Amino acid sequence: MFVNKGPFIINLKNYLEISGEKALLLTREAEKVSHDLGVRIIVSPPQVLLGWVSKSTTLEVVAQHVDANQIGASTGFSIPEMVRDAGAIGSIINHSEHPVELTMIADILKRMRSLDLVSIVCAKNFVELKEISKLEPDYVAIEPPELIGTKRSISTEKPKLISESFQYLQSSALRTKLICGAGINAPEDVRIALDLGSSGILAASSIVKSDKWYEKIYELAVQFKDPK
Repeated sequence: MFVNKGPFIINLKNYLEISGEKALLLTREAEKVSHDLGVRIIVSPPQVLLGWVSKSTTLEVVAQHVDANQIGASTGFSIPEMVRDAGAIGSIINHSEHPVELTMIADILKRMRSLDLVSIVCAKNFVELKEISKLEPDYVAIEPPELIGTKRSISTEKPKLISESFQYLQSSALRTKLICGAGINAPEDVRIALDLGSSGILAASSIVKSDKWYEKIYELAVQFKDPK
């Protein structure tokens, strides 16, 4: 049974530590943590492994990116219909490592909603969060790009950004929920983010590059549990 908070999204990116079969090994460790704690964990594997991982795990899986290109003659693009049929429940959109114009985000979201796909749109700052939230994605992930891949967490470096983002979404009565990312690497990073109003977190390198995947995922995921 999942607790109310979440999701805990693990973005595997394109790190060689999870290349090929290793992506499934990490996913299975995350699966064990989800089962042991009852916490909702979502994995986002590289696009080339999306279908294979989604068919090989009980966890929910999302794509790392999706395009709004046409069905059929659109070579090299990842369209929502293919993401859905590969077994994914949705996609990350507009990550700072793969930015998308606002008008394109709007087109993507319309297409995804028609397919009942979950949208997780990244925003690099408060201004961008406000613009994106008007499009009402399911989640908006606030991720200052200068903190991504570092050990400097948004929770400790920019806690005001989390609280302001949450308050804006609440006051605007939007359906969009807040997720926090960038530098999430320690249990206190998760606790602070959740206490400030974030529904979930988005983590990557701190997990992928860990020598002990289960232990690292567990120490972050356990923060989602309600205190006894």
